[in-house]
Parts: sequence; C-alpha cells; structure tokens
Amino acid sequence: MKSTVLPHDPALPGLAEALDPDAMTRRLAPLASRAADRQPGEGGWRVVEIDILKHKPGQRCALGYTLDGPGARHRFFAKAYSSQRGKGIERTMAMIAAAIPREVLLVPRPAGYLPDLRLLVAEHLKGTLAWFLHEEESEVPAQRAAAAISVLHGCDAPLGRRWTAIREAANTGDWLSGSRAGGRDPSRRAVALFEALQNSAMLLAEGPERPVHRDFYAEQVWDCGGRTALLDLDDAQLGDGALDVGNYLAHLKLRSLQFPNLARSCERMRPVFLEEYARKRAGDAGMESFSGRVKFYEAATLLRLSGVYGVRDRWAHFLPQALLDSCEAVLDARS
Repeated sequence: MKSTVLPHDPALPGLAEALDPDAMTRRLAPLASRAADRQPGEGGWRVVEIDILKHKPGQRCALGYTLDGPGARHRFFAKAYSSQRGKGIERTMAMIAAAIPREVLLVPRPAGYLPDLRLLVAEHLKGTLAWFLHEEESEVPAQRAAAAISVLHGCDAPLGRRWTAIREAANTGDWLSGSRAGGRDPSRRAVALFEALQNSAMLLAEGPERPVHRDFYAEQVWDCGGRTALLDLDDAQLGDGALDVGNYLAHLKLRSLQFPNLARSCERMRPVFLEEYARKRAGDAGMESFSGRVKFYEAATLLRLSGVYGVRDRWAHFLPQALLDSCEAVLDARS
C-alpha cells in the first residue's frame, strides 16, 4: 500500500477521507465494477495507491486512485473541491463525452460524484503530454491541438452556462484584484490596459455560440497511444470559439517568455495552429470577424496572466511586465 501524506486544508473537508485507502475502497469499488462491466460487489476491488497529483490550497486537489481486482487493475482520476461545483462539472463532462465519438477525440468520462466529500471521480486516460513535441521541428503538436479544440467547438453538447466577452473582461479584472490581495497592486499600466479591454468587450462583434473549453492551452492535449485526448473540462461553457484560440495563443507567448529556449518553437506553432483551425472550421458563421475576436481574447488572457504571475515569486520580477508588453501589442494590433 502506497502511503500519502495528508495536506492540511480546511477548505477541503472531504480530503481526509478521500486519502484514506480503506474508506475509498468502499466508495470506489462499485465504480470500478461498473467501469469493468461487472456486477456491483463483484471483483473484490481495493484501493492500493492514492497519489496527490496537484494541490491548490483552498480550492481543489487532484488525486489518482489505483484499484486492484482479480486479474485486473483500474485507475481513476479525481478532484476534491472546496465547493459543490463538482456536480455541475460532472454533468458538463457527461454531456461533452456523449456528444463526441471516442474514435474522433478522447475526453474523460465522469465515473461518479461523492457530494459529502465534494469529490468528482472520472475516467483516467493513460497517456503522455503531447506538448513535449514543441522542442522538435514538428508541426504536429499545433495541428493536434487545433483539431482537438475544433472537435469540441463543433459538437452539440447542450451546455447550460454561457460565457461572454463582458464576463471575460470582468474575470480578468478579478485576477488583477487577486494580485492586490496577494500583496502586489496592479500597475497603472495594467489598469489602463484593463480599461481598454473593457471598452473593447462592449464593442466586440458577437461570434456564434458553441461549447468552449475556457482553459485551453497546449498542455491540455495528450497523446493516448496515438489518439488525441482533451483534458480538464471543468470550466467548459457555451461561448465564442475565439476564446479558446486566443487563450492558446497567449499561452504560447507565456511559455516563450518563461523559457526563451522555447521561443522559436512556440512562434512556429502559432501560424500552424491558426491555419489548421481555420481549415477545420471553414464555412463556420462569423469567421469574417474571427481574427479580431481572437485578438481580444488573447489580450484578455495575457492581462489575466500578468496578475496570476505577479504573485508568484519566481516570475514576479520580470514576467508580468513582459506579459503587459504583449497584451499592449495585441490590443494595438486591433486598432
């Protein structure tokens, strides 16, 4: 049995039980039986490993569970949340999984939600990060990312929540305010760029409404034995596909600023991604204003990231200003 050190996090009241192998054996064994197409109680499943994959104190904790059964092993991915948002995420994941054939794109399917633990349990997709290919002279990572997000944008999942440019601008403002809470006030320049972004949001042409990821970047695309998987659908809503494209491009810029040795490959991936996405979505409504909408969402992401990295000591001394430079350049390009 692999032991796990319990992180102390009062905001995640279900985490202690979620890290208890015996307790989780009782909880997860029926889910493993169902996933393995066996009768409930059949198979003698027991939890043999619990891994803490990523812990964001006060918000959520991602966990990996390994269960052993007679002649079989099963893995689950799970997230413990500080609120009951996991139930809504379960519904969203189920709708997207039902709308996208697995031979076209893999998306993790929900396995169950444990409300008293605030724990969402989902299918574990075995794979590797496709992003490592960015260090090679290859167009494949950008093409696969464009194809994956295009599939999501083209599916008919009837998501209930909606995201708009006005909400995107407000969310960016919240992140800038969060940097103040972390001890660093947004600069006058950041405030000025935020005001410009708000004005742009009110004037932005509306794009067609479709399922969007809302946290899409290269690391969300995995290779699973030659098949592409799209991960982390927590924030998926209905919105403008330009949001995901702009977010992806802004994260390419972020990575090039963080790791200068990757700048060349990140820059190479940008036009490849855009060209492949345009090819996949050719004939869609609203493409005549698509480029301008992408620039808005790219600028919003860059400005938001300046707030995110402004409270991270490793990056705070140079990265926020570099992100503001990039945000300003994108906004100027829209003028």
